[in-house]
Amino acid sequence: MNFKKLGLMVAICIAVIIGALIFIRDYLIEKTEFIPDITDLTHNYLAEDEIREAMAKRQAADIKPAEVITTLQDGTPRIALVFDGMPDRPLAARLLDVLAKHKAEAVFFVEGDNVADEPETMKLIRSAGQEVGNYTYVGLAAMEKCSVEEQVKELCRTQKAITMHDPLTPNLFRAPRTIYGDDLLKSVRAAGLEYAVKENVRFQPGNIHNQTEADRYATSIINGSIIAIPVNPYVEQKVNDVAVREEKPIMDKKPTIKDDNSAAVPPTVDLATELDLLLTAFEARGVQAVFVNQFRKIHYIPANLPIFNQDKQGDVK
Repeated sequence: MNFKKLGLMVAICIAVIIGALIFIRDYLIEKTEFIPDITDLTHNYLAEDEIREAMAKRQAADIKPAEVITTLQDGTPRIALVFDGMPDRPLAARLLDVLAKHKAEAVFFVEGDNVADEPETMKLIRSAGQEVGNYTYVGLAAMEKCSVEEQVKELCRTQKAITMHDPLTPNLFRAPRTIYGDDLLKSVRAAGLEYAVKENVRFQPGNIHNQTEADRYATSIINGSIIAIPVNPYVEQKVNDVAVREEKPIMDKKPTIKDDNSAAVPPTVDLATELDLLLTAFEARGVQAVFVNQFRKIHYIPANLPIFNQDKQGDVK
């Protein structure tokens, strides 16, 4: 009888021990093992070391402004395409297919924030043989109005987000609605970027519906033009935004977005189809889309350089 009781007690003890081990495995170990990876990734995207080094370079007396890439003047039948903002993966895949179809080259200027969220899209662009440039961390407009510290931070965090997922460091910069003065260009250089790209044509998505309209648009574009194609809405910083940003958690520190009724690409627009029509029209004229780094590089660009916009029929204004 005593042996039966002893055996029962041993069985109960073993069952309790096994149950405790299963509880620890299922509810303690598995729930915590992924946390360190997220913490480390968040810290890396802050680019604190890179910002510190860039600020030291920016404050040096001998820092030179980055050069500006602008239009060609030699009359050769070439244009350059730059996409403002990183497309989502489905649109990126379609745009890349169109570029490959026409053997066209382009630069995708990407936001660091979007690269951090969807690094595979940026890798897709690179693997297709197209270039990637720095479009600030959130697509921030009027960068020349930001403080030097804010400029360097936007640029360095974007460089960091890109290089964490790609071995090639970008050397091209763009920002929406921005004047490229010496102060900003010095910040660009300090952040490790060699050139700022200035377009002379801003393409308006939604205006090309057939080949006739595409042909008319292409005829209005002079050789040597840099055509900017908007993909994402830009972010505009309010005057008092600096104080607001400092009160937020580090990962939420994005500029206040000013309401804009006009999206960069309206929901009904098929940008890939428009690009296909447009490149077909340029091919018919013997015009090739090449990388913008083949274009003219200058040390100074007038703030009042005219920007050519197109009306709904494609005419240059």
